[in-house]
Amino acid sequence: MKCAIEVGKPDWRPLENAMPPEFCEDFMFMGKAGGIVLYKHRVTRRYLNIDAVTGKFYRYANDEYVEIDRRQAFDSVYGQDQ
Repeated sequence: MKCAIEVGKPDWRPLENAMPPEFCEDFMFMGKAGGIVLYKHRVTRRYLNIDAVTGKFYRYANDEYVEIDRRQAFDSVYGQDQ
């Protein structure tokens, strides 16, 4: 799935549904790519991409968003995927 990034009013619901509230404050809203909401971790600078409707996670690779599982998404954000 390849989409242009649109920046507008922040949508925090997908992030709030994916993790405890105390961890949400570590993320910045970066925009949306189609139905995928993009968040960037303030410390690791890595992205957490979550579908606004389904709650599925995505990684941006080779110019497209590819679905990954929850563990892969969080490992990537917190630097556990290397």
